[in-house]
Amino acid sequence: MRYAATIERYLDRHAVAPPPWIELAAPNEELRICVVIPAYDELTTIESVIRSLHVDELPDDAVELLVCVNNPEDAPKRVLEANRATIDRLRGLDSSFPIHVLDRSTTGRAFPPERAGVGHARRLLMDLATRRLYETGRSEDGLIACLDGDSPADPGYLDAIWREFAAAPPTALAGVCNYRHPIPDDPEHARAIISYEAWMRYFEAALKFTDTPYAFQSIGSCMVLTAAGYARADGVPPKEALSDFYLLQKVAKTGGRGAVMELRQPLVRPSARPSTRVPRGTGPSVRASMHHGEERFVFVEPPSAFFDLRRFFSAIRPAFAQPQTLQSAASPFLSEILSRWNGWKTIDKLRAHAPDPQRFERQFHTWFDSLKIVKYANRSREHRGAVFLFDALRELLTQTGALDVAAQIPDVSPKQARIDDWRRLLDVLRAHHFAQRTGR
Repeated sequence: MRYAATIERYLDRHAVAPPPWIELAAPNEELRICVVIPAYDELTTIESVIRSLHVDELPDDAVELLVCVNNPEDAPKRVLEANRATIDRLRGLDSSFPIHVLDRSTTGRAFPPERAGVGHARRLLMDLATRRLYETGRSEDGLIACLDGDSPADPGYLDAIWREFAAAPPTALAGVCNYRHPIPDDPEHARAIISYEAWMRYFEAALKFTDTPYAFQSIGSCMVLTAAGYARADGVPPKEALSDFYLLQKVAKTGGRGAVMELRQPLVRPSARPSTRVPRGTGPSVRASMHHGEERFVFVEPPSAFFDLRRFFSAIRPAFAQPQTLQSAASPFLSEILSRWNGWKTIDKLRAHAPDPQRFERQFHTWFDSLKIVKYANRSREHRGAVFLFDALRELLTQTGALDVAAQIPDVSPKQARIDDWRRLLDVLRAHHFAQRTGR
């Protein structure tokens, strides 16, 4: 068992102990997948999420559900009542799989306000799932599948994630499922969610073009991790927002290129509802687009920023033997950003301590991580100006050689674009697979 010691160390030193009122029956010996679902004010949607889960290839005993119904102690009365009703409904729900309800909602059991939020709930769930998979001897292949209380999966989800991980190389420690936000009929709401999802797909495609190891989406309800991958990453950060982003980034850092893979068949449908429950993510982004005239996802980071990043990243490994190649590979703006970050000196130190080009490249990408890429892209947007999403996608697709797909992007201006054009844009993106541009 390669990772048994890693999981033992994590559970002993870092895992959150469940509070004393949470006592669960021992896991079934056949357990292979723990589905973890944080639920806050999900009374009207949680049951449909659970009903979406079934297996055809795996035995029912291979799956169990862990649901943390949670809120801060000072939550509004309406939320408290909805969560209490959710707990009652889940405890009486007939399901093919065991459902373990973790009460972090009722009086005396809710999270303190300073330690509330989806990150804390997900941490409790995933730590508990890791412990249960370890107890059943699934340190090597046990999976933790993350969903949300308003984001159902399509048929075949559980069988597909198990099948794809079983066929994956040993380096795969996590995966991100395919996703499609439901598109509402209301044109304003539809445009908001379409522009957001289209931007997400644009940004992911741009990351793949640069050949960064972090070219994957960070959607909490689409994450699947091995117990070993989760333990190696020291668990999910208990943040109010972006905990999924930081968790997957840490998995990629600890596991290297290929540690986070793209799951092709399992499909999740993240909620498209506007929300203020967390400061960042789909809900707040959709709400901003609808109610504040937010154009953030209509005018996006310029493709040229990613073209420059691709050129620079491709020079990293050769620069181990020829350091001067990096200066010529960096655009003036990227060179300026690196200077602000003390990057040139950092890169020199990484080169001096790396034993070979491969490890120099890995150490570089550990430093120039997802967060730095996002910061660089945002600065590029400010410096060079934002680009209309339709035009940005067409330029990116042309650069990657996908001319046939680029030709399918509606040729409209920002003022001309109608809801049918936006729907067509999203259909094209959903049908096209953006492959990672790497020779490794």
